[in-house]
Amino acid sequence: MSASNLFVRQLASYAAAHRDARNKATHFVGIPTIVFSLLLVLTLWRIPLGAATVSGALALGVLAVLGWVALDIGIGLVIAGVLLPLWLAAEGLAGALETSGTWTAFAGLFVGGWILQFLGHHYEGRRPALLDNLFQAFIGPMFLVVEVMVRAGWRRDLADVLRAAGSPAGVRVTPR
Repeated sequence: MSASNLFVRQLASYAAAHRDARNKATHFVGIPTIVFSLLLVLTLWRIPLGAATVSGALALGVLAVLGWVALDIGIGLVIAGVLLPLWLAAEGLAGALETSGTWTAFAGLFVGGWILQFLGHHYEGRRPALLDNLFQAFIGPMFLVVEVMVRAGWRRDLADVLRAAGSPAGVRVTPR
C-alpha cells in the first residue's frame, strides 16, 4: 500500500512534533478521548434520511473515514475499524443519558482529552502541530495507527517517514 504525498508530508510534520514517549502516551489516550467526545455530542444531531434518521456522529464518522481512506487506504480502514465501536459506544451512552448528561459527558471528555494533549506537549517542549496547521488535527488519529503499525513491523514506507522525522518508532524498525 502506498500513502499519498499529502499524507506523507503531513505525517512527517506531525511526527517531528511528537518524538517524546510521554507526549505520545498522552496522545494515545487524549486523541481517542477527544474523538469519542465529539461522536458523543454529535449523536444529539439527528439527520432525516428518507423515512429514517441518522446521527451526526455517523455522518461525520463516515466523512472522516472517507478522508482518511483518501489519504491512505490501509490506515483509513484501520481507523474505520476502531471508529465503529467508538461510534456504537457513543450512541449507547447518549441513549442512556439525558441531553444535559450527554453535554456534560462531552465537556468533561473533550476538556480532559485536550488537557492530556497539552500536557504531552509540555513534556515535548514544543507547541502542538495543529496550532501551525489545523489539518494536523485530522492527521493525529492516523499518526497513532501508523505508530502501532510501524512498531508491529508493518508499513515500512511509513517507518521511513517516522525515521526521517526523528521518531523513535521509525528508528526501531529494521531497514528494508
